[in-house]
Amino acid sequence: MQRQHQEQKQVQQQQMTQDLVQRLPVLEANRVALSFRLARLSRHNAHVHLGNGSVEWIADAAAGFEDRLFEQIQEGSGSEEEKRIQRQLIMLLDHRGFLPESNERLANRLQVDVDQIEKARQALLFLEPTGIGSRTEKECQYRHAIEHDDPRVVDVFEGLAHGIETIAAKLGISEEELKRLERIVATLPKRPILYEETSHLFPEVEVQMIQGKRVTTWFSPELDVSRVGQDSEAKWWLASLSMRNETLRAIWRVIEERQAEWMNGELILHPLTRREVARAIGKHESTVGRAVQGKIAKTEGGMMEWRHFFVRSTVHGHSPFMIKRKIAELLQHETSPLSDQAIAHELARYGYNVTRRTVTNYREELGFGNSRERERQLWKG
Repeated sequence: MQRQHQEQKQVQQQQMTQDLVQRLPVLEANRVALSFRLARLSRHNAHVHLGNGSVEWIADAAAGFEDRLFEQIQEGSGSEEEKRIQRQLIMLLDHRGFLPESNERLANRLQVDVDQIEKARQALLFLEPTGIGSRTEKECQYRHAIEHDDPRVVDVFEGLAHGIETIAAKLGISEEELKRLERIVATLPKRPILYEETSHLFPEVEVQMIQGKRVTTWFSPELDVSRVGQDSEAKWWLASLSMRNETLRAIWRVIEERQAEWMNGELILHPLTRREVARAIGKHESTVGRAVQGKIAKTEGGMMEWRHFFVRSTVHGHSPFMIKRKIAELLQHETSPLSDQAIAHELARYGYNVTRRTVTNYREELGFGNSRERERQLWKG
């Protein structure tokens, strides 16, 4: 009896762990990605109906997503039963286009054999967009490597994955060529391209100063509670989104309190670390890191990624973001092109003591050319 109780407890713990693993991507996802996933779900489940936080154009993008995949499945080889399982897996893709669940768990959900799930998985990997149905970001990158125009990219990818130190010798290429291929590998997409990217930013939260008072408005995706009912899928999403939003709000409260001057419209950031936030809200530091990635805030200082509110512990709050911002201001208002060394001297006047090399790196990241290139642009008018 005791042994049976222990086994039941182990199964429950395993299910809780798997459930947590499933919820983490929801926490990581930004507003657009979640809106896309929920819009897809709402097409086949009337209980999943997006309430707040919707992004209008994403519903149109989601409308034809499954249809395009289903068309590819229908045109492919395999029996009708195999195609049916493939279509079912498509409906289980998460907001990233991944299938992170184990074959055993998927087989149990769909009431089929594990071998059938694995065969269906392999079929999905040949669909467009590339990487659809991958288990992880690494697997998605591997699919992109396979389809790259240069066949050596996949060789380098596999070599790096296995820690092989003699890749250049094995491929018969120079070290310089190897570095070029490594740069290609490093930039391979980590996720399938599910919809056309947009230059517009969709904030998770907006902070405004209205008549001297700070007003915070949230745009986080939420389900229409009145539509959920007893549907298990809708209830899972309701709970997951609730946990996500609760975590984000807790993190933001700490950020907003510490960076109050920025929220009030002053270009000042104070030292703040993820560890401090984690301690304040009673979460693990890695959870805070996952939560803030890809999140945007609209403040009096403009659109800003949450991660930029975390500043190294220095007297002046010298975050890379603040230094880049000042470099951009200097270059946008320069009357004659400044050298990187001259920019470093100017930054020192504002309390930012950085090297010329750091200025060069930040300038290039911002998309500005060197002083000669900028001079030619000024000369051309």
